[in-house]
Amino acid sequence: MQYHEPVWIPAHLTTGEPDSFAAFTLEERLPAILDNLANHADARTDQALQQLAVEIREGEITPLPPVILGLFDQVIKPYTGRRWTDMPFLTVELYFYARILLAFGHTATTLVDPFHPIKNTVSLQAIESLTTMTGYCDSDCDITGLLRWSMTGNTADLSQQVVTDASQISLLVDESYVAGGLFDSGLNRIDFVFDNAGMDVLTDLLLILRISRYCSRIVAHVRPWPMFVSDVTMTDMKYLIRKLVTSSIPAAKKLGEDITQLLHQNRLIFRSSSALGLPVCFCEEEALTRETFENTELVIFKGDLNYRYFVGDRRWPHTMEKRYFFERFSRPAICLRTLKSEVLVGLPPDIATRTLHLQPDWLTSGRYGIIQVFAH
Repeated sequence: MQYHEPVWIPAHLTTGEPDSFAAFTLEERLPAILDNLANHADARTDQALQQLAVEIREGEITPLPPVILGLFDQVIKPYTGRRWTDMPFLTVELYFYARILLAFGHTATTLVDPFHPIKNTVSLQAIESLTTMTGYCDSDCDITGLLRWSMTGNTADLSQQVVTDASQISLLVDESYVAGGLFDSGLNRIDFVFDNAGMDVLTDLLLILRISRYCSRIVAHVRPWPMFVSDVTMTDMKYLIRKLVTSSIPAAKKLGEDITQLLHQNRLIFRSSSALGLPVCFCEEEALTRETFENTELVIFKGDLNYRYFVGDRRWPHTMEKRYFFERFSRPAICLRTLKSEVLVGLPPDIATRTLHLQPDWLTSGRYGIIQVFAH
């Protein structure tokens, strides 16, 4: 197939677009998250959350304090005094969670995670599930099976109003065999970008353990601060590994010990990456991509949010060719994701036609998954 360079770049998704998922998020999902948080907040925090709810409906964007959230205050400056609907969707979401952290007293020296209790709970539940899923812990487990299980694990997203049962996921695009072939090419370094706590990250650790056979080093990236209710931070990762190592479940204990050994051997490195706290696109910002992923030879992006970070939070045609993104990213990428946003590229024409007959909310319901490879 001949590749044609696009002559235009679509606009960013915005919450001002009527009947869009972004608009629904601003009107329904974000207020619901505030309501849930208010149930467990003290009086001062509750007042700040209520003020945030009013600003979402009626108010203007207010500045963020410097330093506390990296360079995010600089990103927000051009939008100060404007309506929330004037910001790109991804920026709106990150700003919303930044304001939540500030409401709970997060500072540069006092790290606060209002979502930590629920993340701890789902992590413990995920560990318990290994009692019946020991096949995935087998050292000889098929790599394609682990890729698919990791993809279905992405249903564990607590920012969704309805969390889809992983057993109900339909795989819309499955390039797991192509992805498996990339691991056989003698790689030195693979990067992995984590998404959610709980079952999601547990399936990722099993996948990381398996692909560690194929490379010298894996650099795994987590969020620099708490975001999107269930996104994994360094604190969450340390908690999970500690619970794995001390678990009475043999498969869980073995996984924790094996991951710990990789860490001690410096073959696995966990990194809190500042870029993952900003509304960026790795296919558009070459310097940031180079800084974040250095000389890695392959990046695995896990989850819906990281897919948006990779290709850009824009209204791309679903058949937009994958080569466009590969050439801008300058290294192969694998995306494991259940669909929970309106961003999707690289669909073959026959699959794009098939989507015309799916439910109207197929892009955002979390009922469909993809395993996509962006490479030569």
